[in-house]
Amino acid sequence: MHPRLSSPGGPLLAVALTAALLTAPVTGSPAAATADARPTAATATTGGPKVSRTADAVTVSQPASAGAPGYTLDVATDELALTTRRSGKTVLATASGDTGALRFTAADGTWQRATDVTDWTWKDGVLTVTADSTLDGATVEARITPRADRYQLDWDVRGGGPKQLGLAYDLSSAGHWYGHGEAETPQGGPGVNQPWPLDAGEVDHETFGPASYNMIDPFWYTSKSTGLRVDTGDVMDVRLNKGKDGLGTFTVESPDTYKATVFVESTPLAVYRDYIGIVGKPAKSDATYEQYAKPLWNSWAQFYTKIDQEKLLDYATDLHDNGLDGHTIQLDDKWESNYGNLTWDPKTFPDPKGLSQKIHDMGFDFGIWVTLWINLDSENYQYAVDNGYLLMDAKDTTKPCEVTWWNGQAGIIDLANPDAKAWYEGNLKTLMDTYDIDGLKFDTRFFDEKCAPREGHQATDYQKLGTQLADEFDLQGAGIRVHWNQTAHEAGFVTRQVDKGTGWDSLRASATQNLAISTIGYPFVESDMIGGSGGQPAPSKDVLVRWAQSASLMPLMYASTSPVDTNDTTTGQKVDYDQETVDLYRQAIKTHEKLAPYIWDQVQSTLETGDPIMRPLFFDFPKDEASYTVTDEWMLGPAVLAAPKLSTGATRSVHLPPGTWYDVNQGTVIRGPKTLKGYAAPLGVTPAFVDLKAEGADKAIKALKRDDAPAASVLITPDAPSTDAGKPFEVTTEVTNWGARTIENAKATLDLPEGWTAKATGPTTADSLKNGATLATTWTVTPADDARWGSHNLTGIATYNGSTKVSDTVQAQVKAAPGSVQEPYLTTDTTSEDPQYAQAGDQFAIWAGGQDLSGWRDEKGVIYRDDAAGEKATVQAQLVSQDSASPVGKAGVALANDLTAPEKGGYAVLVMTQSYGLEFMTDSDGDGKLDTWAGGGSTYHPAHLKLTRDGATYTAYASKDGENWSQVGTAQVPSATGTGDAGMVASAANVNYPGENIEAVFSGFSVTS
Repeated sequence: MHPRLSSPGGPLLAVALTAALLTAPVTGSPAAATADARPTAATATTGGPKVSRTADAVTVSQPASAGAPGYTLDVATDELALTTRRSGKTVLATASGDTGALRFTAADGTWQRATDVTDWTWKDGVLTVTADSTLDGATVEARITPRADRYQLDWDVRGGGPKQLGLAYDLSSAGHWYGHGEAETPQGGPGVNQPWPLDAGEVDHETFGPASYNMIDPFWYTSKSTGLRVDTGDVMDVRLNKGKDGLGTFTVESPDTYKATVFVESTPLAVYRDYIGIVGKPAKSDATYEQYAKPLWNSWAQFYTKIDQEKLLDYATDLHDNGLDGHTIQLDDKWESNYGNLTWDPKTFPDPKGLSQKIHDMGFDFGIWVTLWINLDSENYQYAVDNGYLLMDAKDTTKPCEVTWWNGQAGIIDLANPDAKAWYEGNLKTLMDTYDIDGLKFDTRFFDEKCAPREGHQATDYQKLGTQLADEFDLQGAGIRVHWNQTAHEAGFVTRQVDKGTGWDSLRASATQNLAISTIGYPFVESDMIGGSGGQPAPSKDVLVRWAQSASLMPLMYASTSPVDTNDTTTGQKVDYDQETVDLYRQAIKTHEKLAPYIWDQVQSTLETGDPIMRPLFFDFPKDEASYTVTDEWMLGPAVLAAPKLSTGATRSVHLPPGTWYDVNQGTVIRGPKTLKGYAAPLGVTPAFVDLKAEGADKAIKALKRDDAPAASVLITPDAPSTDAGKPFEVTTEVTNWGARTIENAKATLDLPEGWTAKATGPTTADSLKNGATLATTWTVTPADDARWGSHNLTGIATYNGSTKVSDTVQAQVKAAPGSVQEPYLTTDTTSEDPQYAQAGDQFAIWAGGQDLSGWRDEKGVIYRDDAAGEKATVQAQLVSQDSASPVGKAGVALANDLTAPEKGGYAVLVMTQSYGLEFMTDSDGDGKLDTWAGGGSTYHPAHLKLTRDGATYTAYASKDGENWSQVGTAQVPSATGTGDAGMVASAANVNYPGENIEAVFSGFSVTS
């Protein structure tokens, strides 16, 4: 262990530091801070990053700039740790304690970690930090290079013979975690489990590397808009929340320099784009329009290896005759005489040329499954060995590498050997030409960690070599599983998932796994074969249909299990599905085919931007907090929100983010954010919604709208008009025909609150509206002079074709305006700002500042009645609305002996916070400070609030409807004496939002004694 450089002589060393800051480079030690920890700072260039020093940290400050929010990075010096903050709030922090932030294994396999910082320098825009460690003779050197929207973190262990280097993070510091790709989990992932977000489950991925069969990249991003990329070609051991420990550990199986990039942005999508800026975006899509529009039918899950020529032809014929469209019939595993021979098994496929011809005659393309793995008992194996065409063993490079796979023992063709590649490729092309084979499905990996790369190559090169080989063939929408490097990202292959089971858990995993894969930079995703392909019992009718419906709202459809009939691989028995299964599956195919023009537009957009097509809701709606934990919905491009039913039952809850949504099943317009509880989703219904304001909405509605949904919709804009009593404002109604046929005699009207008037300033009727046509009408609406503050329903109604009627309703807000209150009401305040008040009949409003309304600060605006509450009293009011920048802004009712002087005792409040529910607080000792608390829950409006007093006993109640009350809490207030004041209170609680006010509107205030 190295001695610490700190000493009691801090002030003297601080003088030295201050002098050092005047020249470059800047250096320091933990002792180099003033006694009162005042920071010192240095910057290389005006407006660039700055470094400052306090008693316990070195801080890098990166200012905000165009397109980047800026951040600070605190490097703790007593125990090396990294805390990233944006706008003063922690958005990413390394682990603490024995886990350690920068950690490594010693030669004996024990975990060690960086400890106290012994030195640091700031030179040429790089902060270099040296730290002691828990291992004698080993130090850690970290180099941090800040940039506008990220920082590079490179670090090494000097001495001690380390074997592995790793970073560890406190997962909760960054909110929720995403990315990674197909995750190995204790719960069966990636086959039957894919946690979303990752921290909602457990990830234990010990062989996370470039040669993995799993679709993975060393990239993770978070709900707090930070991201981590580890730049390595070595195998990693990645664990997130393993054993529910709340940690993320990212270990590289190498002693070499650990290279990481940490992104700091304003949205998760911006983090994703930063990553794509490094690894590249697709230069093309390897799939054609038809392959996006129609399913690929692959034989694997239908037959597994129990396949022959007759079975495949029967399979194709059943699909064709039942109108189950597709672009290709693809023959999977077990057609070869032996693995790697690339010759047909004459017993099971006696006439492959005739087979190909018959499949073509039905209108399908024909494809086959191939692999670069040659079994040891294959005829081609010895030929490949004799000619040096195979990868060699990593431990003994004089002999071929032998790997175990699901079909035996094999060698792997070495694609880095030009002669080997030419031999294999030539065999493929001869096979395809001879039997009229249109395309291929490449399976297995191009490299294995047991093998040695060819001289002059690295393991990661084989992803590139495999990509280049596959790119020479039509992959028929089956794509290829390559990852980790720039070539894989730019190639634009379709990505099919790892084999799934056949149950509901696998169906759900297929959705979240596509989100994981597409948001690490592989946007052309499809689920595993519809219905699963993991060798489990055949899927049930409901699973198969729901899977097809789910896949219809993904970029591509990859199918195998026939909805006509299939084979249960576990029993060998035939499984027949009913006609409804066929009909609903066919409907899903047709839905996807109708959606293809919209999907193809998204493919072209992705080629320009790199953005994923299938993506989490929060990519499009980053401010919608609820979206970050939605596991069974996704955006398909900017317009379509897919919410298919992925579990048993006939209803589901649907979360709609902010926006104006068209329900394609009901033909109605819904404004978000809103959660639709109990949404009807019987087996024939696939919930989906279209954002009417998004690009491509017209194409999406044309494709997805059910024939039995109303042809037209009416939409009122703006979504939430606001005005004063008696003051006119404008709204627009838009009646749009989404149906295929022209509608006749369209008419728009408004249904208004009593006393309100509306005058149309444009046409209100149309003789006819063709598909996509809109009747737009602008209305001048005038509220009644005595209109009550708050929300009023404003309903637009459209009629057409004689009697058909549709409607849309918005909430028009009549605002309160500052004024005065009338007797017997009085006002008082304890804020440094000047509050304002208003009264209109039994309605009241308060505009107030105040740092808080709690024990440490009692700052509020008050409307009250003097001496109105006796020893047995009830004070009650409806909190109609509240609006504050602070999530803890508070408004509610209060009791006190004297509300102008709470220190006189009897003080209690019941308030609703802006975002965190109810708070019932009392003064238990008569000093005027609120020192007891009860409450919690969610915030809602209107909120009916009630405080009762029975001598010194105060009880708080709340209700959503004014009839059904729940007790919030009860407390003793011994200082309550005689008759006291009762009133309404509001505080902005703006200690973290200086200068911001709260607006609180009440109605129905009453005091009974």
